[in-house]
Amino acid sequence: MVNFFLKTVICLFIFQLSYSQDSTLVSSVVDTTSIKVGEQFSYKIIIESDNFQEINFPETFNFSPFTIADQFPTDTNYLKSKKIISKKFNLTHFDEGSYSISPQKLSIGKDIYTTEKIDIDVITIKVDTVSKKFFDIKEIKFTDDPNSSIFKIITPLALFILGCLVLFFIYRSYKKLKSTEFFFQTPFEKAVLSLQEIEKSKLDNQKDLKEFYTRLIEIVKRYFEDDSIDPNAMESTSNQLISKLKLLKTSKKINLSENTINSLAEVLGNSDLVKFARLEMDQNTITSDQIKIKEIISSTKKSIPNNEQRDNEKRKEEELKFQKKLKNKKIRYIVSSALTVILTILAILIFLFGAPKSIDSLSLNSDKKLLNQDWVESVYTEFNLRLQTPDALVRSSDSLSNDLNYISKNGSISISLYVKTKTENQDVLNDLLEDFQIRNFINIITKEEQLELGDGIKANKIFGSFNDNNINAKKNYNVIIFDLNKNLLFLEMIFEIENNIQSQIIDKVLNSLKFEK
Repeated sequence: MVNFFLKTVICLFIFQLSYSQDSTLVSSVVDTTSIKVGEQFSYKIIIESDNFQEINFPETFNFSPFTIADQFPTDTNYLKSKKIISKKFNLTHFDEGSYSISPQKLSIGKDIYTTEKIDIDVITIKVDTVSKKFFDIKEIKFTDDPNSSIFKIITPLALFILGCLVLFFIYRSYKKLKSTEFFFQTPFEKAVLSLQEIEKSKLDNQKDLKEFYTRLIEIVKRYFEDDSIDPNAMESTSNQLISKLKLLKTSKKINLSENTINSLAEVLGNSDLVKFARLEMDQNTITSDQIKIKEIISSTKKSIPNNEQRDNEKRKEEELKFQKKLKNKKIRYIVSSALTVILTILAILIFLFGAPKSIDSLSLNSDKKLLNQDWVESVYTEFNLRLQTPDALVRSSDSLSNDLNYISKNGSISISLYVKTKTENQDVLNDLLEDFQIRNFINIITKEEQLELGDGIKANKIFGSFNDNNINAKKNYNVIIFDLNKNLLFLEMIFEIENNIQSQIIDKVLNSLKFEK
């Protein structure tokens, strides 16, 4: 930088001496004329004028074969009556050799001025690959926001507590179900129990009396229906019910006495008088009607053939239904508990890691996990090739090799990046096939096409399949070859044949390719 400063001062001094000959002077200066491969150097264009005419820089500067690494804003200074304008660039080059910065044309007023040509030497650094240790490329890690970290702790904890509460309520319901015992009543037992309940009824007014007789008749009709004497007893009128009982007696399906049927007809008549004629009954009549209904139900039960046997069969049938229902409920509780646990865990995983990664973490497909995990994006080699891979490419274990490699955990995918020096009349395809044969690959099928990456960058793509004798398996391969002046950059990808997910992984790598400027 000291040399650069001295050169700038000398240049300005020359401008001052020559001012009397020309009112506008254009010059260029560099801070060094010798750089290492990839090293940056400073290049400055200086304009000195006393007429303050309009100065137009080119829209784009062409320093070929040098690359612009950085460009700085135009700097304007005044010295007495002179206007001094300078523009600075940082340039670099990646190939060894002697090169020249081409002259730059500038428009000042109506005149065109040209800078001088400057020679630059680019030298290569000798690398000792034996004694020097190479380190793997490391992934960039970002620091989490403290508030975000607290939120990531509280939310999963809340989800866990919510899941536990749901499980608690499910368990409590299951425990209650487990204590449920089978309970069965015959139609006769139900009727007797209902009659005992209405005996406690208070009959203080006409409304209470009407409700009492309604329930009394409903009990006897319900019994007839439940015990399959008259399936439509509840919808039958008093006359219809009596007619049906007489018909059943005549057909000898039930063995009811005439007195029993007449007693039922009397109670039904009293009930109709209370409900429709609003007739008030004395207590003796009410008590008598209750006793009659009990006797009617009891007599009817005795009159049905095989009544006891039928009740036992019904009891067994209902018990089987109860056990089946109980079993189904237990299964539902178990399934609900399992789903609650799974959904709680899944919700926590989705919150912490996102949906795709959480689902893949429960999946057994390692390729799908690989495709959807966070990939590493980095720049490799001195040619600044940027690409994404499932994990960082690491240097080969062979200390004499600078190859960068990635191999999946199950070994089904391999990615390699390496550089070879280009030779005259080189047959790249033949060299690649020979390399495959050395690696014990046979039955090699080869196709070739041009690949465009955008920004005018083209590459040669060699692809196809082969049989890997080392593992006795057929594989697909893609080899992307970049022609970079004196070097060839190879990106080799080997993956399973007829594996759609692995093909997506390779496509994702290819779509990420670009060169950093």
